[in-house]
Amino acid sequence: MTATAPKTLLVPVDGSEGAIKALRFAVGLGKATGAAVDMLYAFPRNAYELFGTPAEYATQEHLRYMDPEAFGKLRDDNAKKVFAAMRKALGDDASGIRDQILLEGDPGEAVIKHADAADAPMIIVGSRGISRVRGLLIGSVSQRLAEHAHCPVTVVR
Repeated sequence: MTATAPKTLLVPVDGSEGAIKALRFAVGLGKATGAAVDMLYAFPRNAYELFGTPAEYATQEHLRYMDPEAFGKLRDDNAKKVFAAMRKALGDDASGIRDQILLEGDPGEAVIKHADAADAPMIIVGSRGISRVRGLLIGSVSQRLAEHAHCPVTVVR
């Protein structure tokens, strides 16, 4: 296998400080290498995935989002807020972002699936800054990506 320079830098974002650091790093790397920078935001496929509670224990607020149209609006509104917050945090550097892409499902799985279809991708993800032991216990998107992605992954601290 021959190593190639990445053409697409994929940055999973969630509005956190770690995601902002990763996006800043990716934009700088993109400017230096000519690689495109895409922001990715993953949201559950449906209300059951989002709330993780059986219907008999759901609150009225949860039940409201069982309607596919209401859930779609919740998903789209959340994505818009996160993408806008990330662009605002970057200021003028936000011009280095090519695209913002809404993914569905578990964040780790959705990002890996998207990366598998991308042109020479590299994933750049923020670290939550948790210990390896704690990460094993509660899970971490950055850890999952680093271990299971089929392309280079950079974890930014």
